[in-house]
Amino acid sequence: MVRDPAVAGMFYPGNKEELLRIIEYCFLHEVGPGNVPASVSQKLSENAFGVVPHAGYVYSGPIAAWVYHHLASLGKPDVVVLIGPNHTGHGMPVSIYPNAEWRTPLGSVKVDKSIADQLLVRSNIFVLDARAHLYEHSLEVQLPFLQYIYGNDFTIVPITCMDQRLKTMRALAEALKDVINSNPHIRFVVLASSDLNHYDSHEETLAKDQKVLDAIISKNVEELYNVIKEYDITACGYGAIAAVMLTATGEPQVLKHATSGDTGGDFTRTVGYAAIVWR
Repeated sequence: MVRDPAVAGMFYPGNKEELLRIIEYCFLHEVGPGNVPASVSQKLSENAFGVVPHAGYVYSGPIAAWVYHHLASLGKPDVVVLIGPNHTGHGMPVSIYPNAEWRTPLGSVKVDKSIADQLLVRSNIFVLDARAHLYEHSLEVQLPFLQYIYGNDFTIVPITCMDQRLKTMRALAEALKDVINSNPHIRFVVLASSDLNHYDSHEETLAKDQKVLDAIISKNVEELYNVIKEYDITACGYGAIAAVMLTATGEPQVLKHATSGDTGGDFTRTVGYAAIVWR
C-alpha cells in the first residue's frame, strides 16, 4: 500500500525540482538558519528529539529548517517517529499508519512495521488506521525536509492524535520510551509537529507563544496544559509537544521563534512557529 501525498501543490510544491528549490530557500531565508546543511553520511550517535511547525513552506518552512539543519549535523537515524494533531476529524483517536510507503515528489519512505507493532502491543491507545492520515498535513509536510537531509533510506512511524489529553500523551510517551529503550541498536528521531498560537496579532501571538515555550523549557508538561487553557492559546499540536517532552532526553532549546508575519508580511493575523530541539 502507498500513501500518495495529500497536500503536495498546496503546502509545498508537487514538482520535485520546485520542491528542492523551496526547501533550499527555507534554509537560506533570513528567518532560517542561513545556509544549506552538508550531506549526512554518518549514523546518528544518540536519539534526537524536536518540535517543528507544519504550515505551508513559505510561512513556516524557514523556522522548520532550523530543526532539520540541526538534525543534519547529528547524523542519520534508522527510524523517525512523527507525532502530530489530527486536523480533519477522521479516524481513530490515536492512529498509527499501517504498513505502507509514504510517497512525496522526492520519493518513497517505508513505514516501520516492526516499531509500529511494538507500540501496539504496549498500549491500547494505538490503533492502526489509515483514515486519520488520509488528508492530514501535519506529518506529511515534514517528510520532504527529512528526505532532503537523509535521502530515503530511513523508516517512519506516523502517529496522528485526535485525543491530545495529557493522560493519553503520557500513555503514548511511556510506550514510546519503552520501545526506544528496548531497541538500543536503533537510532530514533522523534518529532512533534505543531504550530503555536493562531490568528492573533504578531505581538499577541509572540506573547502567548512565549508562555508555551517557557513551559517547554522548564520541562513542565502540566504547566503546558495549564497555560494553553488559561490564556486560550491555540497551539494545534500541544499533545504532540507534550508527548515529546515526556519522551525526550537532554535539555530543550529554542532554536528559532517567529510568526507568519515574519515570513509572509501580514502582522495583523498571525500564526506562531517554533523550532525546538533537545541537546
